[in-house]
Amino acid sequence: MGYMGCWCSNLGRKYSGTVSPQRSVQPEALSYEMVYSWQQSFDTLMSFKSGQKCFAEFLKSEYSDENILFWQACEELKREKNSEKMEEKARIIYEDFISILSPKEVSLDSKVREIVNTNMSRPTQNTFEDAQHQIYQLMARDSYPRFLTSIFYRETLASFGITEMDIGGDEEKEREQRAERARLNVPATAAEGSSKDISMV
Repeated sequence: MGYMGCWCSNLGRKYSGTVSPQRSVQPEALSYEMVYSWQQSFDTLMSFKSGQKCFAEFLKSEYSDENILFWQACEELKREKNSEKMEEKARIIYEDFISILSPKEVSLDSKVREIVNTNMSRPTQNTFEDAQHQIYQLMARDSYPRFLTSIFYRETLASFGITEMDIGGDEEKEREQRAERARLNVPATAAEGSSKDISMV
């Protein structure tokens, strides 16, 4: 049996602080279509709870899971309505991810760090908005491309019988079809359907 990457039991671990890193996404049954769609964009990956879990496990293997934990904690902070709880959560987020004394400190530029420090004088749901955006872009730019070639993603695809060669073949086939449509001046919407219908194995 092959290694199942991010679907091992320790994916169920929870954030060690009191701010639980749960995003407002609906639970979903893992499917080939879902996992395959994670290649489309980082936004697509992060729109799935299962995608976040697999990506978090990959980041943990790179010793950078503080990035997604911080992002998820900020998402929860945005949903907090109680002012006292909101201030407490903001303080915990700051101590766990912003403070230079924290082993889980995220990498922020000086401008964003200054904004966060100013915002902490009166914490709100959006105290870490700039920092969260910067970390999201960092993950999308640096970590996401590596994730797509990692064992965590490839083994998850392989569990559905899809290999790296299959993926490359699909991409090459789609490029050839786009080139042919362009040569014949055929609208993409009239021809793309068949190229995206990938059979379940």
